[in-house]
Amino acid sequence: MKNNITTLLAVESFINEHEREIRGHTILPDSDIANLYEISIEEIHKTLKKNPRRFPPDFAFLLNDDEKEKLFLTGNKIFAFTQPGILMLGGQLKSKRAIRTQIQLIELFVDSMPGKVFEILSEMQNQNE
Repeated sequence: MKNNITTLLAVESFINEHEREIRGHTILPDSDIANLYEISIEEIHKTLKKNPRRFPPDFAFLLNDDEKEKLFLTGNKIFAFTQPGILMLGGQLKSKRAIRTQIQLIELFVDSMPGKVFEILSEMQNQNE
């Protein structure tokens, strides 16, 4: 778990250094996420296109020209990801860094709530019935 914490702290540090505010959300632009997960921006865009239902507007959105200018970003299509969007994207990617980070986040979540995961799943099941 110590290595997991170290890697997660490195990811958290990266996010804290690169996060920006737009539309009332704390976001990372797709170029920073590409660096974080060691993938191409094109791979991010393909993932969004293949899985649109996984990325509602409060997870990821396309920046308009004014927003790109305000954030000092250049490019045609620049997507902004909120924290839930960053996590969802990481679960869809195949890079070693993304997979390792997702596994560590899941382990950290489960470790922080011993015995609660099954309770939560049971409650969700009951709500859906």
